[in-house]
Amino acid sequence: MTNKAELSKAIEGLRTEIDALEDSDEQTKAHLTQLASLMEAQLHGNELSPEASTADTMKELIETYEARYPRVTAMANDLMTRLAAMGI
Repeated sequence: MTNKAELSKAIEGLRTEIDALEDSDEQTKAHLTQLASLMEAQLHGNELSPEASTADTMKELIETYEARYPRVTAMANDLMTRLAAMGI
């Protein structure tokens, strides 16, 4: 079973991958960084967006960048699956 420390480390890996993107503009990096922040908030039991569920927001961000950044979105999908498996 995945624990919170492992997930925190995986989220940091996602942030590192986002920071390393060379072909993205600042707005794209901001959206992808928001994705990592949403996952981190969910991991710690915090909702950042009261008007929409965090999971829905994460799915929308993943779908938006899926074709352009397959590695980042694969990492994000894996994290979402692991969060769900923990009941988070």
